[in-house]
Amino acid sequence: MKSSVSDPDANLNLWEPHLKAFVELCPADTPRDGPLAGMRVGVKDVINVAGTPTRNGSDACENPPPAIQDAAIVAQLRQAGAQIIGKTVTTEFAFTDPSKCRNPYDLRRSPGGSSSGSGAAVAAGVVDIALGTQTAGSLCRPAAYCGVVGLKPTYGALSTQGVTPLAPSFDTVGIIAGSVALAQRAFAVMDPSPSAQQNTTPQKALCGLWQTDATPDGDTMEGFQAAARTIEELGARVTQTPLKANVAPIVIAHRLVMHYEAFIAHGAMLNDPRGALLKPKFLAGLRAGATISPDQVAQAQGFLAEAKKGFWAGLEGVDMILTLPVPEGAPLMDGTTGFQDWLTPWTVFGGPLICLPWGLDRLGRPLSAMVAARPGQDHQLLATAARLEAASPPMPSPQLPKA
Repeated sequence: MKSSVSDPDANLNLWEPHLKAFVELCPADTPRDGPLAGMRVGVKDVINVAGTPTRNGSDACENPPPAIQDAAIVAQLRQAGAQIIGKTVTTEFAFTDPSKCRNPYDLRRSPGGSSSGSGAAVAAGVVDIALGTQTAGSLCRPAAYCGVVGLKPTYGALSTQGVTPLAPSFDTVGIIAGSVALAQRAFAVMDPSPSAQQNTTPQKALCGLWQTDATPDGDTMEGFQAAARTIEELGARVTQTPLKANVAPIVIAHRLVMHYEAFIAHGAMLNDPRGALLKPKFLAGLRAGATISPDQVAQAQGFLAEAKKGFWAGLEGVDMILTLPVPEGAPLMDGTTGFQDWLTPWTVFGGPLICLPWGLDRLGRPLSAMVAARPGQDHQLLATAARLEAASPPMPSPQLPKA
């Protein structure tokens, strides 16, 4: 778990001028009892918090009225005693135009997108957990790049009521946390029905990477191999083999559906003054979506459904998959939110994912290993991840820049 100074608000005030992780801080909650009493929470600014505007990271939403009520997931956390600290920075409508938020391990680098502020705030220790969303790779990348735990649950496991949509076929709410234990505590409140099987050691684990043009750098590959050895030491029967799916057409089909559904949700802005306020990549995505027909979408969705079915059918008997979320550490602030093509198939396939910090590379960037499981195995995966985390390399906290 990331450390913080004794006064959490002071810690936030020290870090925030450097990180720019928050859009707005929320009034202090009245303390209440519950399983999450005292837990400090950041909320990605595509998720409604009562009394606070949801700006979606966009100049087109500069002066919206405050949300009337909490999103369902925010209400669950608040009722369990958690304190909502503020709204965290997001890329515009959770798309790929980078935000101004910075990575606490290196302020020259991106925290990743689109849950940028959530990843940075947790890594700096100013909140215990933060809510994010993933439509392609937008929660796992900030977790990986910022050296924290990222849980993307099974698609549909958590409510998206009160969450601004990007592409409802894929939109998934998840948790970025300072430790697996914190993620478990929060997820138990948000999804209180654990799966029946609770064995914390996978019987059969597959360790592999997608076969694409992208390749992991040396430090990332060394970390992955160390994580594979650790899983074996925990008692699993490990098979190392490339992951079997044709990634490129999956990414293409996913983006077609995403652009179309983004246009359905937000395309009206193209025909009014808000369109001139949109950032280039989101604007291009909406324009692309406007050219896509329902028949093309149906064909793409059919292809993705078959790819999902075939992938899981080919993993009969496998309890857990160890892989990498990204091929290297956080990129510089150069106009990108990071590499997402390795994450897109996992989002399409719908199962839970957990990114775990795995030390630092030679440049001081966090490394990350990712474990995946079949849809519905969220609690089982969390239990396994807790054991793996306990055997992971030490993860130093980021250091405040000198004044």
